[in-house]
Amino acid sequence: MKKHNFFSFIIVFALIILLSGCASMKTMQLNSIELTSQLRPGLSYTEVEALMGKPKSSQMVGEQWIARWNLQEMWRGYIPYDLVFNASDQTLLSWSENTQAFNQKQEQLKVIADELQKAEQASAASGQGEPSAAFENNQALMNYFEGAYYSFSAVGGGQTGGTERKLSLCTNGRYISSSESGYSGDAGTAGAWGTASQGGGGGTWKITGSKTAGTIAMTNAGGKTNTYKFETCGDGCIYIGNTKYAYAGNPECR
Repeated sequence: MKKHNFFSFIIVFALIILLSGCASMKTMQLNSIELTSQLRPGLSYTEVEALMGKPKSSQMVGEQWIARWNLQEMWRGYIPYDLVFNASDQTLLSWSENTQAFNQKQEQLKVIADELQKAEQASAASGQGEPSAAFENNQALMNYFEGAYYSFSAVGGGQTGGTERKLSLCTNGRYISSSESGYSGDAGTAGAWGTASQGGGGGTWKITGSKTAGTIAMTNAGGKTNTYKFETCGDGCIYIGNTKYAYAGNPECR
């Protein structure tokens, strides 16, 4: 929905986080966490790799070999999963979500969001970043569309991966958004490639129209306003511009 360039170190930091988590094309697909339903003790490492692609990382711990995959799960994002193999014969012993690693990543993302929030507050204090949309805000519609929204788009045709977006619309006129993307292609060839990006931030928003269609204007912390047409597409479904979102519950408002 928007791009932020307030702090170069934040952007570099975010790229490192995501690049470290997108080693396998298969695991970047929507709800790739379902691949774990096909695991069973005794599978060889070769069989596991054929099912899930190459892991993000691996290490020896005593007589066990632990390999990590990042699996996409709806509403949560990419989840670190550790698969434990017998080091001698490379057969699968067990697998589980690494909750500690997941929480650490969430804390890292929070650092990014907090820094962007500071920039937003500084911009507001200097008199910049106010909404510049040409229409008056409809508070009743703002109340109606308050909520958290989620979007995931995937690609194919020689490329694998997708973009996950989260958007919170708050009745106090603020919005918070984040996005995470990872794409790769030509796996197993000399031309294999991969790319990743991540962003987040917030600002203010206005809305006009009806409960089925209208216009939303979002102004980021730098004062730039982007205007989007919106249209509902069923229960809990809405297009904002060309992006299709699903309602995901209460928003994260500050």
